[in-house]
Amino acid sequence: MKKYFYVSILLGAFALSGCTDNKEVTEESLAEQSKANNNVVNTEKTKEVAPIPLNLSQEQKEEYYQNYVAIIEKVNAISEEDFTLELEPITDFLNEDWIEVDQFEKLAKERANASIIVLDNNERYNPISVPKTVKLQLGSKEASIIFEGSFDTQLNKNSSKGRQLFSAFNSISSKTLDTSGSWTQLGYNESLSDGDTIYKIVVGGKYSQSGIVSSHNIEIEFHCNKNGGIS
Repeated sequence: MKKYFYVSILLGAFALSGCTDNKEVTEESLAEQSKANNNVVNTEKTKEVAPIPLNLSQEQKEEYYQNYVAIIEKVNAISEEDFTLELEPITDFLNEDWIEVDQFEKLAKERANASIIVLDNNERYNPISVPKTVKLQLGSKEASIIFEGSFDTQLNKNSSKGRQLFSAFNSISSKTLDTSGSWTQLGYNESLSDGDTIYKIVVGGKYSQSGIVSSHNIEIEFHCNKNGGIS
């Protein structure tokens, strides 16, 4: 919330030189100037500056890598999440992954506190191919992972009007849309609930970016409506 500070000026007669300032100073003009200054400060505070990659020799890379290892260990020790961060092998580091130690520590802390947002589908899809978008919020960065589930449905003849229910789970796959990172799906567990109208699938995988690997268990729900459309 922006706060503006208004200054009241008591104008009096100046008896020293007899000179007067032709520019009128009012509360409104001071408020406008204060607003402009606040806008500049707020813009500077919110502007994100990307880490500048370093041009390091092999010896320097090995020294920086050991500092990165120590940071990962420290972040894991204080993290409240049920997973641990990992460091990519030094041979897998890209040129842009070599950054200052304090900037790397900032990235590691953001990864340790990543949040997962599963977006709702606004459409109903054929059971054979149902997409779901999951966003990983990584501090100032965001990564999107697309999941695709495949199911079978069948008509429930025991209901008075009849409705479609899930009858089988076939598969689920996933890939990232983020070109600066990579996602590897490792496995999943599925379960039916709510009278066979909801499939809950927990997908485990690892996301790698900036030399840091984080593990995630992402729970996704697929809903079957009475006509067999899946969301």
